[in-house]
Amino acid sequence: MNENYSQNINMESIKITLKNIDKIIINFKLDQIIFDKSELGETEQERIDYNLYANARKYPKVKDFVINLANNGFYMTAHSQGISTFSSISNIDKFSELAKIKKQRFNNIFFDLELLNTNEKKQNLLVIFSSVADFPYNADISRRNFFPNFKSIYKYIPYNTNILRISDIGGVVGSFYLNNNFNLQVESNIQTLLKKIATDLSIAKENIVLYGVSKGGTASLYHGILGGYKCVAVDPIVCDEYHQKKHQDSHFTIGTFPESKKEKFKQLMNQNIHENVNIIYSKNSPIFKDIESIIKSNDKYKKINYFNIEHPKIKDHPDVGPNTINILMLIINNLFYEFYKKKTNKKNTKVLKFYISKFKKKLKIIFNF
Repeated sequence: MNENYSQNINMESIKITLKNIDKIIINFKLDQIIFDKSELGETEQERIDYNLYANARKYPKVKDFVINLANNGFYMTAHSQGISTFSSISNIDKFSELAKIKKQRFNNIFFDLELLNTNEKKQNLLVIFSSVADFPYNADISRRNFFPNFKSIYKYIPYNTNILRISDIGGVVGSFYLNNNFNLQVESNIQTLLKKIATDLSIAKENIVLYGVSKGGTASLYHGILGGYKCVAVDPIVCDEYHQKKHQDSHFTIGTFPESKKEKFKQLMNQNIHENVNIIYSKNSPIFKDIESIIKSNDKYKKINYFNIEHPKIKDHPDVGPNTINILMLIINNLFYEFYKKKTNKKNTKVLKFYISKFKKKLKIIFNF
């Protein structure tokens, strides 16, 4: 840690139990709060191994407590032996040191930029928004809010493509790259970052594609429409009701956002929709009906390209991404190479639908890998 910061960190240690949690008063001007939760829980595992986010899944009081922390810009950055540490993002320089985040930063957004080792005049940019992490309540904020989906994707896209991966710090498991109760500038900051990277690398807007799965799909769809970018959203979460009811609000979206995704996406669908918005989903996913009802809430939905994939291994929402990689790469490469412009004057959706309908009888083989 930078010595200048280590000497100027305002921190406090607080003992937290189920009995005293309602009486704890937090000083939100601190840089870091260390919570001793070694007596919180019914079992040794809950008291020592579980961090506060994990405890919040069982105890409503703890959930309200961590939501209050998140709404004031405090996020868990470490846990060990019954001690959960939360750091404030209000001072982004201190936060990056305390959280040990070794990423580039712009407007309080952390990101990784994988640049080409080439002097190609024409360059592309693939923007990847992360899904909910494999261990969503992990104390490591880089793993929790910057999960690296599809690490090998560079092998399957045009060689002249740079890759931008953006962090999603906010809420508990992430902010879905949307405004949250603590930060109402998330969306505008992301749009500004996209423009900055494009300008810095001299990449034309038509050579930029946004991509994401699940939570990342929420982001690619939202920011693709908002900014007018080509995008591919895989089973995007456009409504939280399923996860709130079926999985007891596993994404901690109750009380952490100024408005629901349902209302947000209904409003978004009133914007101008361009023809390069693509949604990959499946009727076997439990959020299929949400996408159908919300995204198709007005006539503008007809401009979006929909790919409802039937696959024997798709039985739930998390199954959609891994079992639609082939159609994903077909669409992404089509958007970059623009075959639809070279081969026909019709929209790309008609070209893709032609190929899919042509091989409809073979789909079970194509999607069985």
